This record gives sequence, C-alpha cells and structure tokens, in this order.
Amino acid sequence: MTRLARYLLRESAGLYALGVAAFCLLLSIDFLTVWARFLLEQDATLATVGRLMLYQLPWFLHLSLPIAVVFAVLLATGRLAKDSELKAAYALGVRPSSLLGPLLGFGLLVSALSLVNNGYLEPLGKVAYDRLVASFFYERPPAAAQSEVAYFIAGQGVYYAGRIRAKDDNPDQATLLGLLILREDGSLISAPRGLWDSQARQWRLESVIELANGTLTRHAEIVLPFVTQSPAAALARSETLTLSQLWQFYQDGLRSGADTRQPLFEFHRRVADAFSALVFALIAGVLGLNLRGRSAGFAWTIILLVLFYFIWTLSGDLFEQRVLSPVAAAWFTSGLVGAVGALLAWWRFR
Repeated sequence: MTRLARYLLRESAGLYALGVAAFCLLLSIDFLTVWARFLLEQDATLATVGRLMLYQLPWFLHLSLPIAVVFAVLLATGRLAKDSELKAAYALGVRPSSLLGPLLGFGLLVSALSLVNNGYLEPLGKVAYDRLVASFFYERPPAAAQSEVAYFIAGQGVYYAGRIRAKDDNPDQATLLGLLILREDGSLISAPRGLWDSQARQWRLESVIELANGTLTRHAEIVLPFVTQSPAAALARSETLTLSQLWQFYQDGLRSGADTRQPLFEFHRRVADAFSALVFALIAGVLGLNLRGRSAGFAWTIILLVLFYFIWTLSGDLFEQRVLSPVAAAWFTSGLVGAVGALLAWWRFR
C-alpha cells in the first residue's frame, strides 16, 4: 500500500511540475506584448525584461499552483487507469478511498506553498514590478492617492475627502482636496483643500466654511483632531501588502471608520485561493480514482478548470456588486468545490 501511494504521488509530481509551467505560460500571454514594448520602445535590456518576468512570477503562481493539482491528479490517475494498474490494485483488495489520503496530503503541501506565495512573495513582487515599470516613465514612482475617502472618528464625526495624495518628501503628510466634515453635534465644515499631518494628529483645513446652528461662518484655517494611521499606511494598496500587513491595515481601518471591505476580501481571498489546492486534490482524487481511461481524465481536467475559473471570476464580481460579503465572496469558490468534493467522496466511497 505504501509503495502504491508513493508510486501514485511520484506520477502526479512530474505532471504537476509540467502543469505549473504550462499554466504560468498561459497567464503570461497578456504580458508578453507589454514586455516586448519595453524591450523595443523603452530601450530596456534583456536583463531588465527578465526582472519584470521574475517579479510577475508570484502572480502567475497564485492560480497556477492550485489548479495544476487538478491537472496532475487527473492525468496521473487517468494514465494508471488506461494501463489497468488501478484495476489490478483494486482486484488485489486495495480500496480507492485508501489512495485518497496521500493525494490530500499532496494538496495540503501545495496549499502551504501557495499560502507563502500569495501572502508574502506576491505582494513583494508587485511592489518591485510597479517600481521598475514606473522607472521607465517617472524619475520617481507616483505618490499614492485615493479618491472619495471617508472616515468615522469616534467623538468627532465623519471626515470625507474627495482626494487624498501622499507627499513625496514626507510620508507622514498628505494633501487633501474637496473636504466635508460632519461633526457629532450636527455642524458641517467644508473646505476646498487641506493638509493631513499624522505626527500632529490633525487635519488642517484652508478657506473653511462652517455651518452651525443655521449660521454660516468663514475661517481662513481650522485645525481638527484626526487620530488614525499615517497617510502612507492609509493609502497603501491592498495588493502590495503581505498577509500580516494586510490584517493590520484592516484593523487600522476598523479603528478609523474607513471602508474595510477591500482589505478584508483581499486577505481572505489569498488564504482561500491557497487552500483551494486541498479541495482540488479532494475532488480530483475522487474523480480520478474512479476513471476508466486517460481521455476521461483529460476531459474532467478541462471541465473542472473552466468551471473553477468561471466561479472564481463570478465571486469577485459578486463582491464588487456588493451581493456577497467580503468573506463569503473570498471563500465562495473553495467552499463550493470542497462541498461538491465531499459529497462525491461520500457517494463514491460509502
């Protein structure tokens, strides 16, 4: 039994490496024209283009690592079925369910690797990729900015800014445009511009109009307390943060009353996508250990991959349309595939 399990895993491992390479190549097709343009139009060297490809590799691995499990398991079991090796093993008393455990262990190992890639290597690669691309067009990368941002500060009120842009020379400050503050006492403050100073923990507004108790008052400047994270932290993009940084970003957003849907979705999406390798191993193992030939394994591979990508894309759209909560949307694909795999396992191996 142990030798048979090792034999199945060895057969799957070779196909898995081939699958990862193939899916990375497919995902890189959209970027080939971009990299070629840098080579031909931006006077980039082959070494620079190679760095761009290397920095983008973790993003390709985000999907390639888990979905290659389906490719490897179904084609490996399909080959064993074609050569009647599975039939011979079953005839000797080996139960198909006993081979599922090693395949799940294989899926769990891939999930662990995917978690490291999605949670840490991918955001580091994204930062390096964006910095290198920006170097072709700017002397320095453009400053981080966000539009239509609102915060709720306990004891103070709601702070809204039409646009916030970090200062290049000072990460603790940001310029503010289109400001509206609703205080807890019901008074309103508006200003066309201002400055966010996180060291002083304040917003300094210029050319202010204040409406309080039905009376309009104009001020050259007003300083309001604003106790929250620095502009550099608040304006960070979710895809450039590691898992630990992303969770801290989410917690800071909760404390400052900012919109936390995107960082919460991004955090759970990365974890769920990593653990999809385990559920893929489950459903591919259940189907593969009952195959009758290689052609069936190849057909199921295509079907499962198309369905996965459709549901994965759909869940993201449902999150954007606010149909699903961040956590539900992030785990929708893995949860659905896992539930189907568990039902198939119960039906096939009962």
